[in-house]
Parts: sequence; structure tokens; C-alpha cells
Amino acid sequence: MAEGKSPGLEEQAAPEGRQWIAACLCLIIILTTAGNSLLILLIFTQRSLRNTSNYFLVSLFMSDLMVGLVVMPPAMLNELYGRWVLEGELCSVWYSFDVMCCSASILNLCVISLDRYFLIISPLKYKLRMTSCRALFLIFTTWTLAALASFLPIEMGWHEMDFDAQALNSTLELREGAAQCRLLVSLPYALIASSLTFFLPSVAISFTYCRILLAAKRQAVQVASLTTNVATTSDEPGQPRGTQNPSARTSDCRKFTTKHSKRALKASLTLGVLLGMFFVAWLPFFVANVTQVSGWNLSPSR
Repeated sequence: MAEGKSPGLEEQAAPEGRQWIAACLCLIIILTTAGNSLLILLIFTQRSLRNTSNYFLVSLFMSDLMVGLVVMPPAMLNELYGRWVLEGELCSVWYSFDVMCCSASILNLCVISLDRYFLIISPLKYKLRMTSCRALFLIFTTWTLAALASFLPIEMGWHEMDFDAQALNSTLELREGAAQCRLLVSLPYALIASSLTFFLPSVAISFTYCRILLAAKRQAVQVASLTTNVATTSDEPGQPRGTQNPSARTSDCRKFTTKHSKRALKASLTLGVLLGMFFVAWLPFFVANVTQVSGWNLSPSR
């Protein structure tokens, strides 16, 4: 530990009975890596998918791909051996990548929701406003904010409870003779990082989802009104018989209305499911993270 490194993999043996855990984790890593790689490849190879909106999807898939390539393998080794078996200096780097990739994933979801919101409320002006340069700028800003919330404070030691009195990269500690990679953060860091990377994006995602629902409902009402007006106009006397087919025109309008309503309902339900999964996956973690840090800082034993 004094040399800042832990025993190598060749000097350690995995505990008995943990091989099946490693197999399951390897399968998750393979599925995560392969799935996101295929999605990125699909967007780049299909000409119809190469549009501005899908730039944000590529950024999201890239953040999830990095989780599978960089974050999950060391986590699997941690679970398999019950200790940190890599170089000691890599502990803080690993945690920095972990925080950056997860933050980038959440921020990408926020940008995607905002992009869909602008596309729905102003479809005619969307292509003029959301250019490729602006989309790339938003993606760059997303990753920059994620990096600033991870690498900068962790590598500089600003995340620590008393970073003036502690050495940098003190995420690696010795517990019961084994090196453990732990990220102990201060309350200000937990509050600021959680707010920038989860709570504020969650408010933005919830706001845009509600506005999308209202816009879809309003458009459905407008289409239904248009259908009624067309049907009424078709039934007016005095029109030439050759140019009039009220039944067919009304039927077509009704089909269009039904198709539009179903599509809006399907999109709303999809967004609702994604939003629900998002909160179920992340809300307990961030609440527990802030609560745990608050309890630690307020503990009388400290």
C-alpha cells in the first residue's frame, strides 16, 4: 500500500464459489458492449438514420459503451476477488470514469428529451434551429460537464471530506489486510455533483415530458377538429358529383386521425416507460448517496 499498488492478479486466487458471479458479469459486459456497438454501427451505416436527432443517441450509446468497456471490468474483478487487484493509481482513475460515464448518460437523456420537445412543438423550425453544429456543441457541453463533475474534483482531491489534510488519490485504503477502492466524498461535493448530473436534469426531463404530453394531446384535438370540418364540408350540397366522395374522404380522415392518435399515444407511453425506468434506476442511488454522506458528516463519532 505504501508503494501505491496492490498485489497483481497472478499473486491472487479468486474465492471459491464466485466463478458463476464472474460468468454472469462477463455476460452483462459482453451484452452491454455488443449492444451499444451495434446501435452505433447501425446509425452510421444506415443513411436514413444519419440525422441530427440521432447524434444525441450516438452520444448516449457511447457513454453506455464506455461503461461496458472501462467501468464494468474492474467492477467485476472487485466482485470476484473482494478487493482491488489493479494498480493503486488506477483506483481514482476508475472512479473518475465511472462518475463521468454515468453522468454523461444521464445528461444525454436530458438533451434527448429537450431535442424531442423542440421537434414536437416546432417541427417546421426544428431543422433551422437544430443544426449539426449546434447538436455537436450540445454533445460537447454534455461531456465537458460530465468530465468536470468527475475527473477534476476526484483527481484534485476536492471530493474528499478534508482534502487539505489528505493525499491525492486516497480512494485506495487498506481494510483487513486487503486493498479496497472506495470513494468517500464530502457533503458539498455530493450535493453539487448530484444536482448537476441528476436532480436538475431530472427536472428538465420531467418538464419536457409533461410538455410533450400536452402538445400531443393538443395536436390530437386539432386533427380531430380538422377531420370534423372536412367531413362537414364534404356533405355540403352544390358540389359536382364527380369531385365529391364524402364517405371515402371522411373514412380517410378518420383513419388519419386514428393513426395519428395511436402514434402520439405510443410515443407518450414509450416516454413514460423510459422516464419511469430512469427514476427507478437512478433516484434511489442519488438519494442514498446524499443521505449517507449527510449522515456521515453529522455523525457525533466524527
